[in-house]
Parts: sequence; structure tokens; C-alpha cells
Amino acid sequence: MTQTKTTGISLTAFQIKLIAIVAMLIDHITWTFVPTDTVLAFVLHLIGRTAAPVMCFFLVEGYCHTKNLGKYFLRLAIFSLISSYAYAFYESGGDFAFYGFGMIYTLFLGLLAIHIWNQTEWLYGIRILLVAIVCIASMMGDWPVVGVLWPLFLFIFREDEKKKYLSLAVIGCLSALSFQIVYFGNGRMMLAQLCQFGVLLAIPLLKCYNGELGSRNKAGKWLFYIFYPLHLLIIGMVSLLFV
Repeated sequence: MTQTKTTGISLTAFQIKLIAIVAMLIDHITWTFVPTDTVLAFVLHLIGRTAAPVMCFFLVEGYCHTKNLGKYFLRLAIFSLISSYAYAFYESGGDFAFYGFGMIYTLFLGLLAIHIWNQTEWLYGIRILLVAIVCIASMMGDWPVVGVLWPLFLFIFREDEKKKYLSLAVIGCLSALSFQIVYFGNGRMMLAQLCQFGVLLAIPLLKCYNGELGSRNKAGKWLFYIFYPLHLLIIGMVSLLFV
């Protein structure tokens, strides 16, 4: 793994991913069971918003260090399809109405955008066009567009610490501001959606990354892929039974 400049706290990739998984779990539980316009929901979502930027960051790490890019693409494609059913069940509160393909689908597209951009022999305009098409396709997933642009710019600026985190912050803030536009005029919801700026909390967390994997066993490798659809199904089932 790439060695990065860290803060006083040193965390491995596995440890940061575990923190992100817990944050994601908190976020998804909160969306289902806690009224969005409450202080409690705001605090919990603020924490939960850190998960997506972290996953995008390690998507770039995976692209740069994988021994078999084809298998990486295939793994994301398979689990994006598997998790789409869990995502639909979670979003619909117990039905299987189509609500999109979830976050793993967006990560798959993010990986595709990185790979497109990395084809430096292609014309610049062609790469821009293809990335734009990928962004449009991401509208069918969770964290649309931003989940493609984050990994892309993290890849482009992977050797420049300041620009890397600045791009993460700028894209995250633009995404958060878009929620203010959507809920413009609804004061309570505009205040509640300020939690979207919680994506910025991912930056100090990622700065703790020491460049080490932290877990070389298969359990660590497959944890997110299995946990993502599983926790969505469980939350959906609990919601169906008790809400």
C-alpha cells in the first residue's frame, strides 16, 4: 500500500474500513428509525457521512495495487447485483420495488472512471465524454455522481496530498450544497441536511492512514462486500416487522 503522511494517530486500511463500516451502519439505522429533522439524527448522520469518502479512497488504493484488475471489476460487478436486492428491500421498507443498485454499483462505476482516465493514449475529449456517461449511469446507484468523482480525483491527485484532500472536500461540499438547493424553503429540512457536510470528517480519518493493510486474511478482504448487503437486509427486515 502507498505510504501517506499521517497525523499522530496511525491506522491501517483495515482499521479505517472498520470505522467506516460502523459509520455506515449507524447512518443506515438512523435513516430508518430516527426522524430526519431531529438533533439525534443530525449527529448520527454527521458520523455516518464519513463512510462513502473512505470507501472511495480505498477504491483508488485497490486500483493502484490490485494484482488482477479484471477480478476486481468482476467482484464489484457481482456484489453490485447481489446488493441491489438488499438495497431495494432496505429503501422500500420491506418491498423489492426498484430503488437503484446501491453503493457497490457506484463504486464499480468509480473504478471504471479511474480506468478510463488512466488510458492516457486516448484523446482527452474522449475520456471526458466517457467519464460523463459513467456519471450519468451512476444516477441509478447510491451516492450518484459524487461516488464517481471522488475516486476519480483522488486517483488524479494521488501523489499530491493537498490537492487530493482538497478535491475530496470541494466535491463533498458541492454535494452537500445540492441538498440545500433541493430542500430550499423548508427550514427544518435544510438544517437537517447540513449533516451532509459530515463527509469532511473523512479527511482527518484518512490522514491517519499509515499505508499498511492491517489484515491479510480473506475475512478482511471480503468484509465490506458481505456486510453491505447483509446489514441492509437486516435493517429492512426489522423495519418491516416493527415500524
